[in-house]
Amino acid sequence: MDIIVGLFKPKPPPPTATAQQPQGAEAPSFTVLVAALAGDADGSAATFLNQALAARSALKVKALGKVFQLDNLEDPSLVSSVVLNTRHAVAEEDAELMVWGDFGKDGYRLRLATATADDERAAAFGPATRIELPKEFGEPTANLLFAAVLAAIDPSTDAQKAASRRLLPAAAAAAEALALRPPVQLTMPQQRSVQLVFGHVATATAVASLAEDAKPWFEKAINAYRQAQRRLGRTDPTWEAGLLHKHIAAVIAAKAEREKDGAALWEEAIKEWRLAVENLPRALMPQEWASAQVKLGGGLFRLDLLTGQTELLREALQALQATLQVYSRTETPQRWAEIMNTIAQVLEVYGDQMKNTDVLQRAVDACHSVLEIRTRERTPLAWAATQNTLGSALFMLDRHSNGGGHLAEAEEALGGALEVFQAHGAKGPAKVAARNLSHVRKMMETRKSRGGVDPHWLDDDPGEGRR
Repeated sequence: MDIIVGLFKPKPPPPTATAQQPQGAEAPSFTVLVAALAGDADGSAATFLNQALAARSALKVKALGKVFQLDNLEDPSLVSSVVLNTRHAVAEEDAELMVWGDFGKDGYRLRLATATADDERAAAFGPATRIELPKEFGEPTANLLFAAVLAAIDPSTDAQKAASRRLLPAAAAAAEALALRPPVQLTMPQQRSVQLVFGHVATATAVASLAEDAKPWFEKAINAYRQAQRRLGRTDPTWEAGLLHKHIAAVIAAKAEREKDGAALWEEAIKEWRLAVENLPRALMPQEWASAQVKLGGGLFRLDLLTGQTELLREALQALQATLQVYSRTETPQRWAEIMNTIAQVLEVYGDQMKNTDVLQRAVDACHSVLEIRTRERTPLAWAATQNTLGSALFMLDRHSNGGGHLAEAEEALGGALEVFQAHGAKGPAKVAARNLSHVRKMMETRKSRGGVDPHWLDDDPGEGRR
């Protein structure tokens, strides 16, 4: 009887496409972790996320049975601890990214984490970037989540970079419809999140695109962030507005980088960074506040190089030096060294414009401090960059002190920088260092032939390369 009954039982379904990779199908390019979600008692919400992402052939999705929870963004120690734990988890699992967060009555509140600490790039998905989704979502929302994952990943290999450039434009285009008209059924925070996340996606797409393809994506990113601003309520904390100003500034600056004369764009970006600094509370969000100050200082420096407005350099120095209240030499040495190197560059240009040897000596001293952190063995390219700044600052110091005996040290610094740049195939920086070195040697020869008289004859900018 059992045999007869068995004849009428339906046959089991054939294996799904995910059980065995179809012949000729593209292998996944990125590994993504989906962590267990706080508030997801039976794990069904995390499973749903896992399935939504696993349906994308570009992703290899792995479940991680660990909860990472962040209830309060205004607790710096809590944020720092959770971010560190998420980055460690991504590194330990040899993944490119992790989706983590919580699940509540309104739906998902997700965040994305990578193993790296590159929070300075435009459209960086930090802990403050929340992806708020309804409990049950369909393909449009899944498209946005997939695009966000691609935008948040920082590719580490040439193959991954190529995959990112290939996948991002199509994923961004598929996510755009939801951002253009967020469903009215979504809560206001969810609508704002959709706009913010698409702004990140559009920015990442623009940065990964060729110049002719990037412009419309930059505009879409700015528009999305502006739409998110319009969805801020009176009771929302001011730092929400501060972050949006920071994101807008980053997009405008990225756009300015691609323009030959981007002075107007840099001015616009600087306005947004100033607003970001005003709205981000240093005590509650020190990293975000300091990051905005660094960007403000860098933007002011770039604008001065284009316009020669000396007062911009004074404000740039104030902004950069303020960040040293957050980034210390003992706790964050590499970040401290990066900022001090920028301070040295600003001091060099300021000292040159003002013909002030005291300011130029401060630039030289700042470089020497940085070189105590940046070594040729551990960070050769960063070391070479600082050596180039040092050599240029010494050249200026010697020039404005009418032969202060600094050219030999300048030649040594620039020669070392050139050697490292050439050894690592850094053609652009090598060209800059070579130009600066040529200026130094030319002045040394002139000093020898004229008995030490400073000619002031150079017909081009001797410090051009420092920029």
